Amino acid sequence: MKISLTIPSVNQVPAHRPTACTYYGQPILHRHGSASKPIKDHPLFRVVVHRYKCLSCKRTFRHYPSGITRKTQSQRTVVLAALMYALGLSCSAASHLLGALGVDLGQMSVWRDAQQAGEALRRKRPTGRVGVLGADETLYKVKGRKVVVGFVVDGESGGTTLGFEVLSEGDGEAFKGWLAPYAEKLGAEEVLVSDDNDSYGVAAAGLGVEHQLCVAHVRKYVAKRSKSIIEQARAEWGEGDERSDKLAEDLGLVKVLLEQLREEGGARMGRLHRSYSWAPPPERKGGKASCAYRMRMLTLELWEKWGKLRLYRARPELGFLDGTNNVSERAIGKSKVRYNTMRGHKSVEGMSNAIALTQWLYDGDDEHDLAKEMAA
Repeated sequence: MKISLTIPSVNQVPAHRPTACTYYGQPILHRHGSASKPIKDHPLFRVVVHRYKCLSCKRTFRHYPSGITRKTQSQRTVVLAALMYALGLSCSAASHLLGALGVDLGQMSVWRDAQQAGEALRRKRPTGRVGVLGADETLYKVKGRKVVVGFVVDGESGGTTLGFEVLSEGDGEAFKGWLAPYAEKLGAEEVLVSDDNDSYGVAAAGLGVEHQLCVAHVRKYVAKRSKSIIEQARAEWGEGDERSDKLAEDLGLVKVLLEQLREEGGARMGRLHRSYSWAPPPERKGGKASCAYRMRMLTLELWEKWGKLRLYRARPELGFLDGTNNVSERAIGKSKVRYNTMRGHKSVEGMSNAIALTQWLYDGDDEHDLAKEMAA
């Protein structure tokens, strides 16, 4: 991915007069001297600040050169520090790198710059209309405690991140409450794409949208479960038993049906499920299920989800759907680049700011102007 970054320029002296008083808004001003202001910047280390007096309210104020504010850091330094943090440098490494350029900036200043940028970016809200939502969750560590963060993306544009949220509950109603604002404000009335977490199915039904399950997740899950069932069958019935061979053959058929995902595959999965209707459930709650009963439940689950697995084929007009939830996983990966270089976050607020900053940095836009975003 190519990232084009715009770094703000810094002038040594103001290039123009102010147009109005910062306090009273009146345009009649009188030049009231100049002052020298030391700054943390490269290559400038000192700038000239002009003072003006309002002839209406009689108050004086400072007029700074472009790229300079009341802070001792220039806007260029603030942006550079935040970008270094977003690109994966630790606060210590960013401080040392800026120091090599002659900018004496401490680790905490780097951290504050990154937090300031993240807070500004979190205030942005998605606009326009989105027909297909992609959703997925991931784990972060905050003070050693695992925190679940849910990401929502535009499934049609190729993974533009619409937002993220810390999830305290994992049931279907909680997921519906999380996704409902995106569906309502962005007009998402087509499809929700997700992994095979049952909570997404409840949320999709509650929102009145169709649900596309990630085929890649399901195939991986079925392959793992099939291996476990075959191993259990050989332990229960013995190696070479014809029942074990039949079970392995049926699991091979399940794999083929999932690879082909044809419309008639659902009916075949149903017949396969009924062929194991003789398998009894465990004798007591929490007891160990037999391999045949596990096969019965696996085929039932796939039979019930067949329409959700092949929705992208049933609706060819949604040609951008490929049956996977890769767009959501790519969105999560944008922030994991930064997170994987850390030992965790110190607070939920700091984690949220870091996610917002990295999501913006890797969003795929042609140009990134962090100073403009922070000023908005």
